[in-house]
Amino acid sequence: MKRITTILALLALLLSALPNSHLIGDVDAQITCCDSVEVDYYLLGEGDETGKGSLSPFSADLTTEQDVWVTSSVSQLTEIARWRVPQATSGSYPISTWTLSVNYEVVNAGGVQANVSAEVKIGGKSWTGSSNTNPAYTPGLGTVDVSIDIDEQGNILSGGELVVVVLSVQTLIFNSPGDDAGVRFIWGTDEYASNLQANIPLVKMDWQPAVVNGHSVQIPVVLRSGYGAAIWEKSTTEFKIDGVVVDTVVATMHNDGAQVYLNWQAPDSAQDGVYEVNLSLIVSDSQIQPFRGGFSYVLAFGGGTGSGYGIFPADEPLRSGGSQISVKIDAEVQGGDRIRRTTQIDLEGPMATWMRWGFDNIGNDSLDSLSQWRKVQGTSSTEATRNNQQVDSSEIQALETHLSGRASSLKQFMFDGLMLDSGRLLGVEPIEAAASPTVSINVNDDYGFSDSTITITIESLENIKVGEKSILFDNFIRPQASATPFWTELTIDARLGTSMMVGTAAVDGSGVDYSHKRLIYTETVTVSKTTLVGEDAMSDYRIAYVIGSLAHSPLVTLLQSFAMFVAFTLLARKLTKDKPRVGFWLTSVLFAGVWGYSYFFALPLVFMLVALGVAGVMMLAVAVVTPKISLDDALADESAYFTIMPSIGSRKKRVKIPVIKCPVCADKIAVKTPKRPARVRCNGCDTRLKIS
Repeated sequence: MKRITTILALLALLLSALPNSHLIGDVDAQITCCDSVEVDYYLLGEGDETGKGSLSPFSADLTTEQDVWVTSSVSQLTEIARWRVPQATSGSYPISTWTLSVNYEVVNAGGVQANVSAEVKIGGKSWTGSSNTNPAYTPGLGTVDVSIDIDEQGNILSGGELVVVVLSVQTLIFNSPGDDAGVRFIWGTDEYASNLQANIPLVKMDWQPAVVNGHSVQIPVVLRSGYGAAIWEKSTTEFKIDGVVVDTVVATMHNDGAQVYLNWQAPDSAQDGVYEVNLSLIVSDSQIQPFRGGFSYVLAFGGGTGSGYGIFPADEPLRSGGSQISVKIDAEVQGGDRIRRTTQIDLEGPMATWMRWGFDNIGNDSLDSLSQWRKVQGTSSTEATRNNQQVDSSEIQALETHLSGRASSLKQFMFDGLMLDSGRLLGVEPIEAAASPTVSINVNDDYGFSDSTITITIESLENIKVGEKSILFDNFIRPQASATPFWTELTIDARLGTSMMVGTAAVDGSGVDYSHKRLIYTETVTVSKTTLVGEDAMSDYRIAYVIGSLAHSPLVTLLQSFAMFVAFTLLARKLTKDKPRVGFWLTSVLFAGVWGYSYFFALPLVFMLVALGVAGVMMLAVAVVTPKISLDDALADESAYFTIMPSIGSRKKRVKIPVIKCPVCADKIAVKTPKRPARVRCNGCDTRLKIS
């Protein structure tokens, strides 16, 4: 009996130390990481006394080059620049040595002797370090390092406590200075990654109780950091359960940083027991060892509804973190005065996760006032299914109705929710469309909490404005922070088709390859599937066009160009009626090639007519300069004779060749020479005759 009591006591002690599951009751969260560690904090911003200079541990923030010039000798302590940690992480810091490393460039001088110093301030305490002597700095680029001994441990009590570093020069002397001599201190980019190597708290991993529903497991971890959600968005992370990587992770905002949810669908064969969960986090390319935290969870499977759709977090997920978007546009002229456009948007990644969570929270009044999902009008059906841990058809229909019912709702949802400029994507703003766009949404049979593809299809009508520039698409992804983008990959596939009586006067584009072709019954502008990756590529892409008058339509353009082709051809033929037509036929082929190319590849009407005019004038010029050949000259030249004679004989018999009968065999003999007397031979009986 005593032995059983001891075992039960030990088991109770073990369970009290573990986060929550359906097997055990609620327990307090557990912080398993991380103590103050040495991290490179990069210098960013202008660095002046207005507080624009900042310190960031994220190498992703290295985007904009900044510098400060010193152009004269210095004989007393002079501040160069200062930077601060915008929002520190609370915790203790140890006795250690910090190092400030700043890139510099000596310009137009044989060298510089300088005593550089740095001051670190944490709350009301400060420490100073300097080079102590006047080291020589050679011309060109280099790095100056200043060590600061933090000889007293302390605590950062709150996120509002400032950590500041100040770069100063005590003395600075130029050697052999020339015109515009100076020293430039540089920071802010990967090339000039000046930094402060500091030992202060950055993040704490606060492991929350686990939730189990059937074989769906959700493990929340709060990343407590003064850098807020950036500690998740700008870091490289990896979750493991019993050593196996699990990548179904979503993050939400948290007052102390970010809350991360690990969603794991355990296999049906998984047994109840203890599972080790670990998280590693790397904030910078220079970080040698990642932050690592973990906890052991006792999990009992089979409880709850066991729907298999996963567990939806209570808080709204972050949309940033890098989603992929694919856009397919099919626009067609309809009725001669409108363009019907079908825009299909496929999105996956954190944005798709955010949408699935939103479906399950439509009309939730407890959400933040800025939440897009609070603004969507719910129904009795969505009230009944809210927060049931899955996406329901009634919830999809409610969002479709909300977006299709009012154009302003679609514009706002796309702009503030999906971070897309609706006017640049749909051709016109929804509120300016010929009719309110209709929206349909397809979750592609994935009704659970996941980041798989969601398809949004928008049908819209646009009034044709003859002579005005319109867009097929134009930089529709809103400007986004390069370090925490919403969209990291864009794929575009687009087509614009006109009718027989409607054509374009001009088409231009940038950032994507496109083709423009014209047939008798239509004119098409096509962008084959193109993928854009990176900030630069995703900020410059567009296709614009101008609908022309009736004269620019495919049919009328064909008739105009054909009339021009026929006119030039007939005139050139007339000019060569008594001349060899080798040049005429060659220039005719060239003329036909220019006509076919300019029409099929949809050159603008003016350019097309000019090209045909040039080719036609060339044909006429060849016809004019071609010399006439007399019949006598032709007969004297046997090769010319047989070349010219068939042509002469076919011209309505203007030149007749006399024919006689052979008196011996009665065969017909052609007398092909005008000379008299002339001798001819009969091919039938080989008789030679003399014609006088």
